Amino acid sequence: MSELDTIEIFNPTTEDWTWNYNGEPYTVKAEETKHFARYVGLHLAKHLSTKMIEQEVLDKTPQAEKDAALIQQNSRLNSRLAQLAVYDTHERRIALYKILRSRDLVTDVIKGYPFKGFIGEMNTFEEFVRSEEAVATGLKEGKTFDEIIEAKKAAREAAKAKATIPASA
Repeated sequence: MSELDTIEIFNPTTEDWTWNYNGEPYTVKAEETKHFARYVGLHLAKHLSTKMIEQEVLDKTPQAEKDAALIQQNSRLNSRLAQLAVYDTHERRIALYKILRSRDLVTDVIKGYPFKGFIGEMNTFEEFVRSEEAVATGLKEGKTFDEIIEAKKAAREAAKAKATIPASA
């Protein structure tokens, strides 16, 4: 791996997004793919994933609970947002996969940053990745929409079955 290696970052959100790296602002427009130096790209992906998972929680939270969180620092919402920012979760890994489109790069981000530990269901991430890979394979092979949907379902079922096999098997 060279310092000059580049990676692709995709902004899957509907808003342009900017973050600083070493004091320099970097912008990825909504639904745009851009190449960055590997270290810059991994850093940006980490922060974009945080924005995505926090926004998902906020979008699902009733306004009254958001208003209460402004007054109560120890509210359930504030605790959940803090947890999402500092822990490795399946939500973060799914967001990173949407951004980086690579399981290996997701692993590189997780290894490269000091998350406190994993919280959640790793199987949820595995199911998501398998279904996304099934779609990509189906598109490359020229399969129909129905065939791709079936492949996606089969991949999710395979991931679920793999998760239920005892470790000693």
